[in-house]
Amino acid sequence: MFWRQFAQSRIITGIATTRCPQDFRSNQPVKTKRDHQNAQTGFKKVEAAFHHLKTATIPKGELWLGADIIQMAGYEDSLEGRIRLVKHLEQDMLCLPTDRNSYRHKMLGYRYFTVSAIQEALAATDLFVMAVIDGPFQRLVEKEGLMAVFAGWVQDRENVLKAYKNEQKHVLHLLEDCLAHAVHGVVIADDLAGNTDTFLDPVEIEQYFSHFYIHAVSQIHSENAFALFHSCGNISKLIPQLMSHGFDGLAAVQDRTNDLLRLKTKHGSQLVLMAGIEGEILAQNRLSLSGLEELKKRCRFLARNGGFILSSACGLYSGEFLERIEKIYNMIDPHP
Repeated sequence: MFWRQFAQSRIITGIATTRCPQDFRSNQPVKTKRDHQNAQTGFKKVEAAFHHLKTATIPKGELWLGADIIQMAGYEDSLEGRIRLVKHLEQDMLCLPTDRNSYRHKMLGYRYFTVSAIQEALAATDLFVMAVIDGPFQRLVEKEGLMAVFAGWVQDRENVLKAYKNEQKHVLHLLEDCLAHAVHGVVIADDLAGNTDTFLDPVEIEQYFSHFYIHAVSQIHSENAFALFHSCGNISKLIPQLMSHGFDGLAAVQDRTNDLLRLKTKHGSQLVLMAGIEGEILAQNRLSLSGLEELKKRCRFLARNGGFILSSACGLYSGEFLERIEKIYNMIDPHP
């Protein structure tokens, strides 16, 4: 959440007036069977990454695309607009923040879609489609505020856990619906950490939250989909837990606080890393050649033996990021 907020603070003023979302309707019959995607390039590249297989170019994707960057590229803030931007950037996956209702995040500017958008996206694209679902702790913090949750955890933990379980039920029902639409993968986004450490003791996270994670991952895998976990901040103490829960990898994980090269060296054969581009890089007005060369070197290391999807750690919100992300992509995988 912190780097997503930072990125939002950089958005240029004068954003175009918000438009109502328009669903992307295909004239073709809706097909949601996963085997229909097998011959499609974006899907196959990301699937190869999940199976730790090398690809000719590094797979690319983003968890969050904000209205500002979509409109800067000349598209509408809708499902179709996102698909067009993803194609424009030659990304290989489409990530859809998903909830019961469609709305835009008040602070960060990215849109949540209903589950039906998954079906439309699968019918309309050759991309690897992932649902991004806020976890129970994330939802609780969004509603109550982080400091209020902290205070309740100390003073009235039973009441906080009751509220957590209510959010857990919502998330599991939403997850079930996403999987019923044959989504290729699911990201559980549950911000559990700040820049230096986890918000709660890792032992308490294991004690109170592990049942949900184990159940959610089992449900995802039972439908032959992949499971990623996202949290901002330093989650290095939680990685053994997350691996034991069965997560296939980490999404939009920060290099600065978690040391991606160390993670790749230690867990590269077991964990998929969807990461690589720090918020600080995207926030620079000018990208230095030396900085880009260093980023390219790091990404090449992370991509060896597969298991890597190039992504920012903060999401793409600002229209200012459009030219920068294109420059980064071209440096890492130049066009012939």
